[in-house]
Amino acid sequence: MKNSTNIDGQVPNWWIIILNSNRYKHQLKIETQNILQRGIFWAMYITLFLVVVVILNIYFFAHGLYDIKDILPEIAPVTVLVVVGFFVIKLLALNGVTSQQSHTFLILLVLAWCYLLYGLVQLSSDPLPGIESLADILALVFVFALFPNRKVMLLAILPFLLFSCVYRLYEYPDAPVFPLTKFVCVLAIIMSGQKIISGWFVKAVIRDFEKQKLVKQFKRLALIDGLTNISNRRHFDEILAQEIRASERNNHALAIILLDIDFFKRLNDTLGHQAGDEQLVKVAEIISAAVSRPRDLVARYGGEEFVIALPNTDLLGAIHVADKVKSLLAEAELIHPCSDVSEWVTLSQGIAQWEDGMSKDNLVKMADRMLYRAKSAGRNTVCSDEQSTNL
Repeated sequence: MKNSTNIDGQVPNWWIIILNSNRYKHQLKIETQNILQRGIFWAMYITLFLVVVVILNIYFFAHGLYDIKDILPEIAPVTVLVVVGFFVIKLLALNGVTSQQSHTFLILLVLAWCYLLYGLVQLSSDPLPGIESLADILALVFVFALFPNRKVMLLAILPFLLFSCVYRLYEYPDAPVFPLTKFVCVLAIIMSGQKIISGWFVKAVIRDFEKQKLVKQFKRLALIDGLTNISNRRHFDEILAQEIRASERNNHALAIILLDIDFFKRLNDTLGHQAGDEQLVKVAEIISAAVSRPRDLVARYGGEEFVIALPNTDLLGAIHVADKVKSLLAEAELIHPCSDVSEWVTLSQGIAQWEDGMSKDNLVKMADRMLYRAKSAGRNTVCSDEQSTNL
């Protein structure tokens, strides 16, 4: 496979195909908004720093042109806006700020800086190169803060680039080539740089999303049985331990059913392992159909054994579920040509109810004893620790 990284940072064609997926678009939109919010937050800190720099420059280097008192009305809007922004973020947290609020604040921040730049020009009749430099610095600040979204970035930096160009033309009308050339070159450099950085950003988001998908898949593989697509023994053990702790806290009933396909080895030997796997999948679907509550859990316990965890269920409720499993399995009529109890696939079921102080292992052992009793009673039978019945 060719290297996916282009020198210019552009997204390769195969990345673009992936990006066209709605899932990736949604993830990219979320990440872009997160970066924009952090960028605006960073720009607020830089704004306070630049305000201090402006005040110090006026105090030490431009006191003959400006008076601090005269410039305060121009500095006040941007300062107050940033202070209010910090207060809102402190109140709502950065993640609580909506996209619309972020964009509104950005517009106000850009307008406040434009007002300050215009005020500095109006307060002095002499050319001030520092004002042009300040406009250029502000353009760079918003380039770095808003690079993931080209449209938003351009709307933020164009006022400062235009201000720098117009100010140079106004103060030095005899040399129009330099400000116009500077405007075009700086804009071209910014657009090229943004294209490279945003390309890296898009690839980073896609790769991160792919890693998250892989992690989820690995977790799923660790908890789901690959053949039947239901929970595996590991997952069942974890959930059962949680449900026992919940029952201990809340004094709620808890029962489990251990199920085993009767004469499954004979079925495998007669019809073949592929047919046996197909029957396992169908039995898993039938058992899953017998439970409907969100917390009920069906798992493949190993080989031809299945298990059901039934929180908030007593012994009678578990017997009702076992009866439903048996009824659904009979309706399915899954062929079993060499069973001693039926021409169809049947299950032996052992039920155990959790009692206070009983561990997970002891509960499973009790269900296993009931399952052994069901097999000894002729199979296709449900047995519990209080009764045995041929349903």
